Amino acid sequence: MNFLSALSSFLFVLILQIVPIRPSSATTIVVLKTRSEIVAGAESMGVYITGDRRISNSFCKIHQVHDFFIASAGFYDTRAGQRLNIEEVVTRVARKTDPFTVAMNRSSSAIASALSQAVSDAREDDGLYNVLVRGNVVTFFFGFEDGKPATYSHRFSVMTQRESKVPLIEGTDDGCGPQCVPADGNPYLMHTRSQAMDNFRSTNRGLLRDDPVAFVRSMIFSDIAANKDRSGPPVDILRIDQNGPNWIEKKPNCL
Repeated sequence: MNFLSALSSFLFVLILQIVPIRPSSATTIVVLKTRSEIVAGAESMGVYITGDRRISNSFCKIHQVHDFFIASAGFYDTRAGQRLNIEEVVTRVARKTDPFTVAMNRSSSAIASALSQAVSDAREDDGLYNVLVRGNVVTFFFGFEDGKPATYSHRFSVMTQRESKVPLIEGTDDGCGPQCVPADGNPYLMHTRSQAMDNFRSTNRGLLRDDPVAFVRSMIFSDIAANKDRSGPPVDILRIDQNGPNWIEKKPNCL
């Protein structure tokens, strides 16, 4: 079974609003970096598409790959062995001996290539093609690099015409590497696009400064409350410091 027929026959995760389809709508992920630690959180809802039906389900969005972690939002596959299973893409290309930045760059190129091939394979399926070209995929990479916390995000958008033989994928990135030192009381914060989370951040700077874990948890729940059609509990929260990763909250089925 080729990629396109597999895509048409099974449930696929679309972690953005289906109607209307908007690149700015995505699942809820927050990654925060202080001078000494990283706090990351994600809610659990996935919206699957089968024919003209929407089905909500719960799954894990934060994954460990070797010595670092990833979390993704957008249109991707959670089934084993599929082209757009981002956890598998990253695991396949990132070598355990790679420095964090090298592993991240390998992974970023591989995700862009997988998305390009998925768009190419979907040309004969109008519904699927339109979802892919109007949406995007964003992957957060976070962990310790050279003994210091590092957080990055890579966003991939389809920038191509249907007639193009090789779909063009535009990539943008952001981040705060090991040499990026946030000011005291002003952690570096990345999250998926959401007006609700922007509003929460602007009105809760004290909580951001004083309790990063509580801030991440509350920020995610503020987005869930505002966007119940695409985000939902439970919430997984991970803290990483010099002593290694520590799950503050985690679903039992998440590794």
